[in-house]
Amino acid sequence: MMKETSTVLKAFITLSFIALLAFTCGCTGQGQATDSGTTVVTDMAGREVVVPKNIDSIVTIGSVPVQNSFMFAMGQGGKIANDLPESFIKGGRHKYQYVFEPNLKNKPTIQTTTGDFNLEELMKINPDVAFTMSMPSVDKLEKNGIPVVYLSWTDAEDVKDLLLLLGEVFGEQEKAGRYVRYFDEATARPGKAVASLPDDQRPRVLCCSYKGMSVGHKIAEWYIEKAGGIAVAKEAHVAESLQLDLEQLLAWDPDVLILSSHDEIPLVYNDTRLSGVSAVKNGKVYATPVGAHYWIQRTSETPLMVLWVAKTIYPEQFKDFDMEAEVIAFYKEFYNCDITREQAAEILSGTA
Repeated sequence: MMKETSTVLKAFITLSFIALLAFTCGCTGQGQATDSGTTVVTDMAGREVVVPKNIDSIVTIGSVPVQNSFMFAMGQGGKIANDLPESFIKGGRHKYQYVFEPNLKNKPTIQTTTGDFNLEELMKINPDVAFTMSMPSVDKLEKNGIPVVYLSWTDAEDVKDLLLLLGEVFGEQEKAGRYVRYFDEATARPGKAVASLPDDQRPRVLCCSYKGMSVGHKIAEWYIEKAGGIAVAKEAHVAESLQLDLEQLLAWDPDVLILSSHDEIPLVYNDTRLSGVSAVKNGKVYATPVGAHYWIQRTSETPLMVLWVAKTIYPEQFKDFDMEAEVIAFYKEFYNCDITREQAAEILSGTA
């Protein structure tokens, strides 16, 4: 049973500085300091990138909310010089991006609804470094003299390498090491707590978009299993995105459904075709939490997603675990942001 309050963070914070230093010093691909006020880092495409030692402004191109979550986790949100793309602003999504970094709303929008970025507006910002998860954007930025660091997240635990890379870029290796240690400890905790349960006593779980009838990133199966559940889509989910059909969903008959947005919950309950699904019959249909990004997708909040899934699918085993306290402590420790219990509850409800 997980103990009350944010025990994962409390245990992790008490680790000695010496242990953290040893961890970060043992990482590969560390940035090379130069005598010219710059540092050379190797990004996740294997490119050597020269970045300033003192970085004042950055831009995030492409999957902006995801990348912003990485910057928040490194305490660098105040350096982001561009607002969210037009499509996110018009849709009223990701409001907690503005809680974690209020000044974002005063920044220019440089990305259109099509995903393209406005090079002219970006050049006006003249950022010290740009970040992107798109190789075509890397080429475009390079040609215009903007230092650009390529980020990648394919496998579930790539986020650890990603944060260690950002630690090199920002000279925050110690904080990156703390995040990685927390990631490992938090995501291991649920599995240890339910290790003795046989498979026939473990909930069968599906994370999906009802409207899109799809399972997004393969990370979904990873965090279900880390939480101690059985991921019903694991064998079928061989590509990054998996399209579902009704027959397949009915055949899987998940015990728990975790949806990509809160407004899908009534749609599922009102769909008579799904009335025989165990999750629907037993009232175990939930929406993903939403903080800096949707936790069901890739985000620096992934350790929290593992803990939330565990508490959701094992309510009795984790009844004393204070998820709200864990959320508050996480954002304080990594995002440098104080949120209230009410805000933590809103994030966890998926209604944010």
